[in-house]
Amino acid sequence: MRILFINGLYEPYVGGGAEITLHKLTRGLMSLGHQVAVLSIGDNVGLCIDRVDGVKVYRAGIRNLYFPHGNKTPSPLSRTAWHLLDCYNPLMQDYVRTVVDAEKPEVSSCHNLAGWSVSAWDALSDCGVPIVQVLHDQYLLCPTSTMFDGHSPCQKQCLRCRTLRLPHAGKSNQVSAVVGVSRFILDKLLSYGYFRDTPIRQVIYNARTLDAAFHHSRERAVGGRRVFGFIGTLAPQKGIEMLLDSFSQCTEAGWRLIVAGTGRSGYEAELKKRYRNENISFAGYSSPMDFFEKIDICVVPSLWEDTFPGVVLESLSMGVPVIGSERGGIPEMLQNGYNGLLFNPGDPHGLASAMRRMSEGLDSWPLHRAGIVKSSLPFSDGYGWSKQWENVYAGVV
Repeated sequence: MRILFINGLYEPYVGGGAEITLHKLTRGLMSLGHQVAVLSIGDNVGLCIDRVDGVKVYRAGIRNLYFPHGNKTPSPLSRTAWHLLDCYNPLMQDYVRTVVDAEKPEVSSCHNLAGWSVSAWDALSDCGVPIVQVLHDQYLLCPTSTMFDGHSPCQKQCLRCRTLRLPHAGKSNQVSAVVGVSRFILDKLLSYGYFRDTPIRQVIYNARTLDAAFHHSRERAVGGRRVFGFIGTLAPQKGIEMLLDSFSQCTEAGWRLIVAGTGRSGYEAELKKRYRNENISFAGYSSPMDFFEKIDICVVPSLWEDTFPGVVLESLSMGVPVIGSERGGIPEMLQNGYNGLLFNPGDPHGLASAMRRMSEGLDSWPLHRAGIVKSSLPFSDGYGWSKQWENVYAGVV
């Protein structure tokens, strides 16, 4: 099959898990003999062609006020204007038509459409190309893609979100298949009336592994020593402040916290100043392999409804138990008491309690390490995962 993928970014530019998944997916389908091309957004002018690992990548210059993945922080007025145009941006449709004309795809696979808007669906339909929409986040419900009000998940769409997403549910009916990377995200979109006429609705969990997943060079959990770890973007919705607060309230001897990752410079500097503690280390960027070799327990304290955080799978594949918030797709990966613990982020003492519970029983966790690794295996079959996607695409051609 000739398959066209559409997403906001593509390697080597990575904004999050969607780009990691897409890169893995294109390579997997190429290995099965399919012809793939990617249409992404760049900060260039016009349409440029690149090649990444043998994949033809079209990078389209954004036709909006600014490139959304740049380093500069736009003003509130600029952001509002950007999202107004991104509600339905017809200026991006010419790119879609040009690439469809050049590649003649038999099927399209749309991922994160921020920057493209759902006008991409109309362009593909006008060209007679079947659409498979992949749900990585809540962009179709919320311009920020998170449905997070700064403190907690939004229980329903606010007036702003309803207004800026007014045409989306109706337009989603032209999609031939919809795939959620978690049951949570698929069910949420369906509950808002999306994809009512879409015949194929399916969940395909992301596949994620680390190289040398079974090798653990460091002796873990000696005596009372406990090394907790957080890896990812330092942002409020990730629950980093809740983790730092909870850890600071725990006075257990021998506990350490390693925070790996970066965030907006001002926010990151504020965290380092506010949580200055000899037992808290801000490590900056760290490769997952290096990070997981240093810790005993991984903490994923998401406040927003994280769709399917890959860090959970990476941790499990390394035999490291996870403390995860009971939100989004996280409960679909964790079996409470077997490969980790779930906690309610709405409980102010929930995380600290889970950390203590995990710490108290940690001496026995090494005995369960094989089981922890085993729990990650359904998410690490790259070939089987690619075949699932192949079947979806074949089903709409």
